[in-house]
Amino acid sequence: MAIEVQVPPSQRQTGQRQAANRVRPSTVDPATAKPFTLQQELEPFGTWTSEPIWVPPKDCSQLLAETMLHQSGLMTSKEESWSGVFQSHRDRFTQVREIELTKASIRLPKAKLFVTVTEQKDFGSITDSIPACVQTRLDEFLEGPGKRRGVKVYYLKPLCIEVDDELIFTSQDDLMAAIDKIQQEVFSEYRRLYLFRRPKHVTRAVVDRSLAVPRAIFKRAMARRQRALDAYQAKLEFQRRKTALRAAKTHKRFRTDGCTFDEMLALTNPLQRTDVIEQFGIERNLSRAKRDQMIRMAAGHLPWFVALSLTASYLSTIAISITLTPPVLVCDPVFVAELPGSKGTVLKIGHFDEIAGVKHVEI
Repeated sequence: MAIEVQVPPSQRQTGQRQAANRVRPSTVDPATAKPFTLQQELEPFGTWTSEPIWVPPKDCSQLLAETMLHQSGLMTSKEESWSGVFQSHRDRFTQVREIELTKASIRLPKAKLFVTVTEQKDFGSITDSIPACVQTRLDEFLEGPGKRRGVKVYYLKPLCIEVDDELIFTSQDDLMAAIDKIQQEVFSEYRRLYLFRRPKHVTRAVVDRSLAVPRAIFKRAMARRQRALDAYQAKLEFQRRKTALRAAKTHKRFRTDGCTFDEMLALTNPLQRTDVIEQFGIERNLSRAKRDQMIRMAAGHLPWFVALSLTASYLSTIAISITLTPPVLVCDPVFVAELPGSKGTVLKIGHFDEIAGVKHVEI
């Protein structure tokens, strides 16, 4: 059914409310005189005619090239490099699919067109104003048939440009040309960065590998000293508790008022790691330099050849924050559902669009 309503500009966002009551179906089967279920009321919207196409983000060439620089090697093909970039930044890519509409809907013609696809798990990222009736319809479906295993719900927006009231849809050639252009910009930026940064990365990798042996030796020595310090601290802690217990027994023997072990233990000073290291060094006749080194180790200060690889890996994960600009303009959003065994056919939950200040809704 199609209705035309005029709504205020501020609407609820997707997922912000749950339907309080069930919506009564409006269509009655004359043969059985029983109302249709919500699932039966949903009419077909269209059929998928292509697999998902992932459009890279615009104006992110440097970020994608940086990722490619850290992940790819000399013998890595372009396909493998781009696949690595896609896996690392999949949340920034836009999913696009081609769909063939079953019939004309509001301003959308009965034809094949490309749409952006937002899956149900990403509905929280929708910023469009959703009419209340469409929101209710969506909530009703999600609370009912949408809970079945294998049901998929999408938010679709056609790829088009609006000129006055006319929609100019994006063709497959235009879409592929846009993707190729962005890929060329990324690979061009990658080649530029490669000439200046690849020697630095290679040098850093060589230095890191050459320091692997002394780093491993230091870690084993540090672990051995830490175990010795832990054992010594446990010994001192045992003596502290033994002294507190002896004092508590003595107090109980000669005084009428009681004094528990915990109260006596609280009167003693807890062991500090620095004091334990100092006492450990005195008993082992360690030099002042050795004791200071152990104190720095306890504080987490690492030698330069250990910290080098940690710093390098940290710097490689720094991402450049860039404002994203969508590559295409979209309008005429619609919520659809794909049921198991539908063979690519999606059902229309709610389709809406605003023309000359009037909100048109189909549910």
